[in-house]
Amino acid sequence: MPESTDLRRIPMSFDEYIEYDPGEGYRAEWVDGVAIVTPPARIMHQYAGTALVVLFRQHLPGLVPLMDIGVRTAGSKYRIPDITVIERLEDAVFTEQVPLIVVEVLSRSTRAEDTLRKSVEYLHAGIGQYWIVDRDNRSLTVLANAEHEWTSVLELSDAHPTGSLAVGEYGTVPLDLPAILGP
Repeated sequence: MPESTDLRRIPMSFDEYIEYDPGEGYRAEWVDGVAIVTPPARIMHQYAGTALVVLFRQHLPGLVPLMDIGVRTAGSKYRIPDITVIERLEDAVFTEQVPLIVVEVLSRSTRAEDTLRKSVEYLHAGIGQYWIVDRDNRSLTVLANAEHEWTSVLELSDAHPTGSLAVGEYGTVPLDLPAILGP
């Protein structure tokens, strides 16, 4: 597949999707009979994701934070958040667990998909918290699932760059936006 910064939508069956190889660095989600292929993540995108995985591992020792793990959100929708936090390890392509946290690091190519479509799907799937890292606007927003609607529980920006957030009874994650976003 040629290098691109745009999403590609390719109609295919779920069986075709499971066998589909989008190419090195690319990943494909499957929504209602269409593979949504995203281009490889840029280095600073990966930097922010890795920084959060490290924080989750340090401060939420009872949980399992993983990058690029598939989540079935509802019906025939299979998404791959940048980070998925689950309660236990399992050997599967798509977790059977409802994640406690999903994180999306926004990219130009996935911004609308992540903030509009996935937000609704994650909410209806019962995911506990949805973390949105926006590198372009230098912000981190954490939404909590409050009985079928998202409630903002933390917003970090350059004006308010630090904070902390409790994740149930698992622990509290201290957050420093400049450390997450990098130089």
